[in-house]
Amino acid sequence: MRQGCVTEGGDPQQGNMMTIKTMNDTTRIRQVVTGLMMGTFLTMLAVPTAMAHEEPKKQESYTIGLSMYSLRHLFKDGRLKPLDYPAFAKKTFGITEIDIWDGGFPEAQRNDPEFYKALKKRSDAAGTNIFLVMAGAVDATGETAEQRKMGGDAFKRYVDHAVVLDSKFVRVFLKAPEGGKRKVAIANSIEALTPLADYAKENGVMLVIEPGASTWARNGHFLAALARTMKHPACRLMPDFGKLSDPYCGTVAMLPYSESVSAKSWGFDDEGNEKSLSYFRLIRSINDVEYKKIISIEYEGEKTPPVEGVRATQKLLERLRP
Repeated sequence: MRQGCVTEGGDPQQGNMMTIKTMNDTTRIRQVVTGLMMGTFLTMLAVPTAMAHEEPKKQESYTIGLSMYSLRHLFKDGRLKPLDYPAFAKKTFGITEIDIWDGGFPEAQRNDPEFYKALKKRSDAAGTNIFLVMAGAVDATGETAEQRKMGGDAFKRYVDHAVVLDSKFVRVFLKAPEGGKRKVAIANSIEALTPLADYAKENGVMLVIEPGASTWARNGHFLAALARTMKHPACRLMPDFGKLSDPYCGTVAMLPYSESVSAKSWGFDDEGNEKSLSYFRLIRSINDVEYKKIISIEYEGEKTPPVEGVRATQKLLERLRP
């Protein structure tokens, strides 16, 4: 077992041992050699035909994306303007899959459709794709079903932003009821999330729930049970290494229901490994399920400057690719 989460095991190597008997008969030896030569010749003739019908090469592993939040200090002090972010991500890191965080936008433009249209044009011109829009925590703690529904309704505007940007996902947190039975917390969370997920589906967008905002929602097994119980085609999960109470087993539990992964990082040792987390263990679990979606860099360190922190995380993710 891998730390109690993943069953260790590779594919058994099977093969047949062939025993070649000594042949004293010269004629039989010549027959074998002739057969081998003819087989090789026919195989060579068949190669072009096989290649002609070969399917395009499939993506072998995950795509590395970038979270806008990683560069929050650049937006805060004005070194980077929000509309320049897509081109900056492409030019500085070679990353084309990016998300947006409205905390980095001027407050007056956070709900302005014209601003999002301008950002979309900039992204298209830079050759990037804004695949995800960040939003806050859906509140499922209301005392009545109607109050819980209102907790989800508050985030419909983020779905509207995603439509303008042609983004596939809206990331939300979940504020589930604290304490009590897990079954009740799941039921209340579903009541808050379903109307929002329905709205997202109508608009061709998908919600992804990231851990955080409540004790239950930092438990990967709880979020996996929520997704499994809810069974909504427009509501999935997004593991975040830094927000799970158990980042290793929690990530493993969430992966079957996940559409994206947030690679949190804070600092690095002399060998380029993240100091607070075993990226080797985390990425091994992801590689085990042949994950081919986006792992988005979310650098939150303070000692290393933002650009260098993103690059260090990117290098680590590239090194751990299968």
